[in-house]
Amino acid sequence: MKLIAHLEDLLYKAQTSPADQKLRIRDWRVVVHESQLISLGIKDNAPGSVYTPPGYRQRESGEVLIVWEDGRLSQARVQAVSERNDQSGEEQLRQWYQAAYEDPDGREIPAPEAIPLVAVEDRAVQKVLAGDDEILFAQLSRLLKDRPEQAEMQAEIQAAWGYRHVRNSKGLAVTYQESEYALSFSFDSIVGGGFAKRRLIREEEWVKTWQQTLEYYQAMQQEAAQVTPQTTVVFSPGVADAFIGQFIVPNFIGQSILEGQSAYRVEHFEKQEHVFNEGLTLIIDPLRPFELGSYLVTSEGVAADRTVLVQDGVLKTPILRVKDARRWGTRPTALPLGTSGLYLKHAQEGLWPEVLQEIEDGILILSVLGMHTQNSAAGYYSLSAPQSLRIQKGKIVGKTDVKLSGNFFNDLKSPETRFAKSELSTKPYILVKTGLQTL
Repeated sequence: MKLIAHLEDLLYKAQTSPADQKLRIRDWRVVVHESQLISLGIKDNAPGSVYTPPGYRQRESGEVLIVWEDGRLSQARVQAVSERNDQSGEEQLRQWYQAAYEDPDGREIPAPEAIPLVAVEDRAVQKVLAGDDEILFAQLSRLLKDRPEQAEMQAEIQAAWGYRHVRNSKGLAVTYQESEYALSFSFDSIVGGGFAKRRLIREEEWVKTWQQTLEYYQAMQQEAAQVTPQTTVVFSPGVADAFIGQFIVPNFIGQSILEGQSAYRVEHFEKQEHVFNEGLTLIIDPLRPFELGSYLVTSEGVAADRTVLVQDGVLKTPILRVKDARRWGTRPTALPLGTSGLYLKHAQEGLWPEVLQEIEDGILILSVLGMHTQNSAAGYYSLSAPQSLRIQKGKIVGKTDVKLSGNFFNDLKSPETRFAKSELSTKPYILVKTGLQTL
């Protein structure tokens, strides 16, 4: 806790009794993250090789926002204090002041609010970081032992434990513990599985993830019939997540909307326009226990709360940070961490195993190439999908490489689009009719 104590002391003194009056601070905000992380890996069936040695790291870093007495702002990233980088307080303040800028809308520091109780730490992960790490090595051995004999395996397991400190000049002082666990593995770098939450994976989750990945890998060994224009395209949860990250998140950022860089405009939200399938809801929910996107308070000091972005296809609110909320004339919203904490669901969605049995002619898209090159605001996509599995009469029967072309906004608006709930992911399967051809 050396860094948070250093910053609190430095900023409090600059607010109350600075040595140089020019460096007097009006308001400030600080977030500091301390963490310990252990990682293990497998490269081409070899555990602990030069490419994937077991590792342990400790990190302490933070961000600071300063509102100077003259109304200008400074933002800076800060690292753990050590003898090598321990500047005098006045020297550090002077450097930050030299980088100050004008931003009248960015001066607001939220007052403290009631903080919700959210489960974001798993004591079992804490024990791993305290030295009881046999479970991770056992999981690594299990991956190697159970892999298909002919497969080249790549894998990584990580566990992290730490503290998050959020402070500001309005009196907010929050410190809480948080944990993370992540597993990822692949066969021949073609088909993979994974798990990521704030808690360790459970046995039933391990078994289901492994069995599904093995089923997909075995299907990849068989060639299947080519697709037709009538073939239903199924975005897997991982692909759905990539589409949401590319086309949904950027267009719901308040700043992008206000500056005309989004597919939507302010008036679309004011009129609550119907933009998606009428049963579709999009929500940010940081209150779900042990999810990676869950937290107690944002880095800006806003207490965690659920925010509905889209309700039954109708626009409700964009994603608003403190600054954007001020410009919008409302309160800040919850914030997703990337796509974590963002949930897409449909009133009529079924369970994936049941929906799969109903598909007569389909193609399951496991991954796509070129997503980062697509125009987020336009919604159009043209992507190759070399890892795709053919579905016929409710069964996965083999692989077929395809190319997709369409518009994701139209996909989400179409009444033909269906959704299926995944047992292994917070994102759904999305069934669409879109441009499709065999590669």
